[in-house]
Amino acid sequence: MKNALIGLILIVYPFVIYFGLAHVAPTILAIFLASLFIIRHFNQTKNNKKQAKIPHINLLLINVLSLLTYTSFTNSELALKFYPVVVNLSFLIIFSYSLYKPPSVVEIIARMKDDLDADGIAYTQSITIIWCLFFVINGFIASWTIFHPNPQYWLIYNGLISYILMGLLMAAEFAYRRLKRNKVNNSKQIK
Repeated sequence: MKNALIGLILIVYPFVIYFGLAHVAPTILAIFLASLFIIRHFNQTKNNKKQAKIPHINLLLINVLSLLTYTSFTNSELALKFYPVVVNLSFLIIFSYSLYKPPSVVEIIARMKDDLDADGIAYTQSITIIWCLFFVINGFIASWTIFHPNPQYWLIYNGLISYILMGLLMAAEFAYRRLKRNKVNNSKQIK
């Protein structure tokens, strides 16, 4: 329960920043968020020993903590707003590297539920490439919103629209995978 609450706070990060900056200094917010990120990371590490591990996921922790440490020393509102960019860049690096040094991140996740043949592995690599493209585009848009004169653009995109786009990509991939699996199962039954 505690880990879920911390995860929720980290997901609604844009709202915490947007509304928090009206009441406290960026340094305080950075320290608060860094503490939550560390607690969540170590709780997940302790609780998920049986789940598949994503190689180099600690890069995300290092990058986010570096940003938040920088923010705490500089007291910079601008630096706090780079959080979504840093997260996208971190995931882009992790997913891209998994294509260079397989298994891909999507394959690791897929193997938690399914056995994969050669076609399944190729499919997961394609989906990993699509996620890499998503992280590039999402990161560029998140960067653009930082410098937009209206700070609500940053809040709306990073706190809502990017999550909707992520959900749509996941749902589209899930629907396509189900459709493909049903097609294969139907062709096996006909034979």
